[in-house]
Amino acid sequence: MKNECEHILKQAALAHAEGRLADAEKAYLEILKAEPDSGSVLNALGTVFLDQAQPDKAKAYFEKAANLNPPSLSACYNLGRLKQMAGDDRGAIHIYRAIVKQQPRFGLAWNNMGVAYREIGDPEEAISCFRRAVAFAPDMAEAWNNLGVAQDEFHMVENAASSYRKAIEIQPDYASAHFNLGVSLQKLGQFKAAGDHYNKVLAIKPGDAAAKFMLQSLGTSAPPDAAPAQHVRRIFDQCAGTFEKILVNDLQYQTPERLFNLVRPHLKQDLTVLDLGCGTGLGSQFYRPYAKFLMGVDVSAKMLQKAAEKNTYDDLIVFDILQDWTFSHPFDLIYSSDVFVYFGNLDPIIRSASSDLVHGGMIAFSVEKLEDDSTGYQLFPSGRYAHSHRYIRECLKHHGLAPVEETDAVIRKQSGDEVKGLLIVAKKTGNERLPT
Repeated sequence: MKNECEHILKQAALAHAEGRLADAEKAYLEILKAEPDSGSVLNALGTVFLDQAQPDKAKAYFEKAANLNPPSLSACYNLGRLKQMAGDDRGAIHIYRAIVKQQPRFGLAWNNMGVAYREIGDPEEAISCFRRAVAFAPDMAEAWNNLGVAQDEFHMVENAASSYRKAIEIQPDYASAHFNLGVSLQKLGQFKAAGDHYNKVLAIKPGDAAAKFMLQSLGTSAPPDAAPAQHVRRIFDQCAGTFEKILVNDLQYQTPERLFNLVRPHLKQDLTVLDLGCGTGLGSQFYRPYAKFLMGVDVSAKMLQKAAEKNTYDDLIVFDILQDWTFSHPFDLIYSSDVFVYFGNLDPIIRSASSDLVHGGMIAFSVEKLEDDSTGYQLFPSGRYAHSHRYIRECLKHHGLAPVEETDAVIRKQSGDEVKGLLIVAKKTGNERLPT
């Protein structure tokens, strides 16, 4: 019987490797009739169901193998991956902790645990896990790239660049590592070297919008009207878990509160409010007491998941600001903090906002300030746009909006330096100028 099971196991493994998943499933189930507590077979069958896009069935077999004595560590690892895929990062961390307790040098488990810690907003634990991952699995390019991302979040830019270089050394066609290294080099002022890596991304992934955009931010060609939506989505999906801890606690980010203080004298009760590019909902706590209905929209689904945890919104929607606005009702107030920096040409946004405001409604927003009033807007090597005061005023006027509050402000810090901006509150007057 043992020889027969070994023969069937070989057939199952071959069928699995060749993609004949139904044959592999049948063979593994046959073996389990004779060896129901075989951890390796239970795990293998789970992976077959995973490959068949049946995660619930896969989970059942991984759990059975994980609960054996001793447990199948491979099944535990796969169960952790499934929990991460389902958004249960804390559950995944619990499993990975158990794995590394039994097998401390399991680099993949350390790497995945680091990703899970980033998702729950614990960057210190994340960077600790990634460091262990590269120590125990020095040839894992993904772990080096993840370590670089974590180091970037702690403003360890040179260390991050070294980690990205290590990932590329291991995997020369690693597009994400080339892109990330380009961004790090750009922060360090090494623009030519940064451009070289963006061009490598384009060689690996022709037409990559983010790499093209970052090249444009270096002045290699005329800038586009806005950053690509997928680029902005990737930025904020990646940092959603750690966004508030780093931005608020470490960088003392206060733009949402400063903008609210500017608009507050004009607020009434029972307003219908739109938080445009709401992110994790940092400003929602200020506006909630005035709102009978508060909607948040953002291009990043992961940021919206974090915003939902605050329980301050009546509705949250994944939304690209440049798409057609099809909201079911107009708003009394639209506010937007540190969002317009990803758009050069603000005319489509202001036009949409004006169309979706009630008469006398207001829009409040922040922009990075361009000191040269002879230019409307400019894309900087930071990958963000700055706008002149004159441009903002003309854009508002063109769409029937009149400023009621304006002030200079520090809108954020970048590489330790203060970034100067403008906070604007404008009211819809209804005196739109028709396009010529």
